[in-house]
Amino acid sequence: MSVEVVESNEEFEMTAKKPHMQASFLGADDPFHPREGKRLTWTNVNMAVSTKKNGTKDLLKNVWGESPAKEITAIMGPSGAGKTSLLNILAGRTRSKGNLAVTADVRLNNYSVDPTSLEVRKQIAFVAQDDSLQITATPREAIRFSAKLRLPKKTTEREIETLTTKMLESLGLTHCADTYIGGALLKGISGGERKRTSVGVELVTKPAIVFLDEPTSGLDSFSATQVIDLLHKVANAGTSVLFTVHQPSSEVFNSFNHLILLNKGEVMYQGSVAKVPTTFEICKHPLPPNYNPADWIMTVAQKHPVEQLKSDGLFQADKRVLGAALEGGKDGHDALGFTAHSSKQVDLGKESNLVDMSPPGFLTQAKLLFMREMKNLARDKASVGARFGITIFLNLLFGVIFKDVGRSSNADFTNSQSHFGALIMVQLSALFGSAQPALFAIPEERPVFLREYSTDHYGVPAYFLNRLTVEALLTFLQMLVAQCLNFFLIGFQSNFFLLLAITYALAMASTALAVLLGCYIEDGKMAQEFLPLLFVPQMLFAGFFVAIHLLPEWMQWVQYICSLTFGVRLGLLAEFEGCTSDADALIASNCSKILSNVNADPSEKWWYWLILVVLFVVLRLAALWVLKNKASSFY
Repeated sequence: MSVEVVESNEEFEMTAKKPHMQASFLGADDPFHPREGKRLTWTNVNMAVSTKKNGTKDLLKNVWGESPAKEITAIMGPSGAGKTSLLNILAGRTRSKGNLAVTADVRLNNYSVDPTSLEVRKQIAFVAQDDSLQITATPREAIRFSAKLRLPKKTTEREIETLTTKMLESLGLTHCADTYIGGALLKGISGGERKRTSVGVELVTKPAIVFLDEPTSGLDSFSATQVIDLLHKVANAGTSVLFTVHQPSSEVFNSFNHLILLNKGEVMYQGSVAKVPTTFEICKHPLPPNYNPADWIMTVAQKHPVEQLKSDGLFQADKRVLGAALEGGKDGHDALGFTAHSSKQVDLGKESNLVDMSPPGFLTQAKLLFMREMKNLARDKASVGARFGITIFLNLLFGVIFKDVGRSSNADFTNSQSHFGALIMVQLSALFGSAQPALFAIPEERPVFLREYSTDHYGVPAYFLNRLTVEALLTFLQMLVAQCLNFFLIGFQSNFFLLLAITYALAMASTALAVLLGCYIEDGKMAQEFLPLLFVPQMLFAGFFVAIHLLPEWMQWVQYICSLTFGVRLGLLAEFEGCTSDADALIASNCSKILSNVNADPSEKWWYWLILVVLFVVLRLAALWVLKNKASSFY
């Protein structure tokens, strides 16, 4: 369903006011230094989804509200009320797309802003419900990493360190600043400390607005209170704070300044938290004695039909008189320091000027990502140890089982077959051992990547280059270790470095396919389901189980997209090509038979190399395209 675009005839280009932005970062190292607050207001927020089966369904209907400056505003409501939908629209993370239609009039200090535009989103901090942080990093490293990638280039190392230290002090994280953040598989800091770290990572840019999705979810009462106290501190510094919350304790609820209660996609209550008991009493739903106000209003919202609640006086219409949105001050800029929009209502649609979120400094991004990944590998001893431990074990096993088969006489075809089998097992091990970690890497990192990409830490190309560099390095070391173990035990007859190059080329081409699948897949559990799709076709079309010419003609083309096919041919040519011209006719016949069984033609070896390189390049570029589109469509 297309979305109606509501806009004025005038168009304004949104450009950054650079001196203003640099001063905001470089002028003070204290992240909580008081500054002028800004009031966030919105009206006529609508969200609808259309399906062929059910027609159009309204998810949000004429939602209105505000987040006053230097106050914290909570959005509450039953499940499905539209809390997260509203938060995502205001944060610019949801816009019209496909069958989803979104329109809204959003203002900051009564200046019209488009939350989906690049420059506005740079001034917005969003803390998701799940703390998507690298588990082997420390709070100090996480905050410093965010600062290095998101602050202006002119920010010095000393300023970054000062900001990081003061941020840790302000967040109450000094005592655990150098402790691993941790997660399900690694012991680290507590849930409350992890949540405060997530907030700190977003505060380094001193945003105008902070959005949080369920910041107290999963926390005990004390930790929840600490998080809310932190949000008050953030608000007092001049930042508008807006967050969703499900069912807070009475202590936490009473600490809120402002409340928006949603029910069935509409505003059931909007106003001061202190006025909630009086308002509900006037509307015939008095708060029982010694009852948590949050629990009571949620009970009222779920227990009574919307029409009855409306007749009781709840679901008041927006009575504010906002007037026309301002079009900028005398300098022609709006409240954020950007060129003002003149539209009354901004359509958050497909035609929005949402451009590439990649920040400047590609080489800096790639360098910092690589350094972080190297540190992560050094600390993640279990995963790295398992990867190389399995490689060592399997290749020692191959060496013992196939010991000296490469040195045996090819006059006996049984020896040639054993030699052939040894090479196949080594190459299968290279395929599995390199492709499987590559397949799981991006799905496992997906939450961290999406959070950092959406908050403009770095662009997709820098992240992709980092992943490629790390995988290339690890795969080379893995293949080198394997080759040192199996080459001499088995007694392969080819050049050591040539066989290493062939195995490495096979591994890198295989990882390219694995990375492509990993970019498409959204979680590790689904990646596990794709493992057969990655490996089984490779073995079926490599020619050693069934000759290619015996396959149906309409399927034979698949061999050209299977890297194992050409890795096997190159490996066998390296091992057996020399003996095809042996003076002993029986040896020459057996070697030629081994090669002909897999269609390995010595005159086409450079084509085999070229196909492996082309597979690597094409699959990597396809993976980059998929990852960028997935990331852009998600945010």
